[in-house]
Amino acid sequence: MEDHWLSKHVKGFDLDSYHLGMTYAFAEIVGSGVKPLALSPPMTREEYDRLKEPIRLMADEYNVHLLVDEDFLTTKLFNPAFTEGKVVVHMAKDANTLDRYKDLKEMKTMKRRDGKLGEAEEEIAVGLGLLLGYDKGTIADLLKNPRF
Repeated sequence: MEDHWLSKHVKGFDLDSYHLGMTYAFAEIVGSGVKPLALSPPMTREEYDRLKEPIRLMADEYNVHLLVDEDFLTTKLFNPAFTEGKVVVHMAKDANTLDRYKDLKEMKTMKRRDGKLGEAEEEIAVGLGLLLGYDKGTIADLLKNPRF
């Protein structure tokens, strides 16, 4: 297991428990309708393989749909290094929300192919922020100061 920044601050820190705890909390939030889309912490493929069964059980408990993403949509909202080469599990109450995420990924691919990504980057970032349930003020702040 790779080191997590919390392992430097918390004695006995267990990364698998952290990943499962975060994922469980977000499954409950999404399942309750508080947030349309939530993301697990980024995990290595090995971490995900170890945890995929309990993650599936959490999704079943809260009746949420999962999307396992090994190529997370990079936008101006987040530092791409945070998810690069990692597995991110998306959780949504409505499967259409996952389709809208896939549409944003496809839009980015098409705009990049057509040489028009620059003009669409903010639109894609705003779209992702809205799917994550962020308000416009939070999205505007993240565009100026990306997380992670």
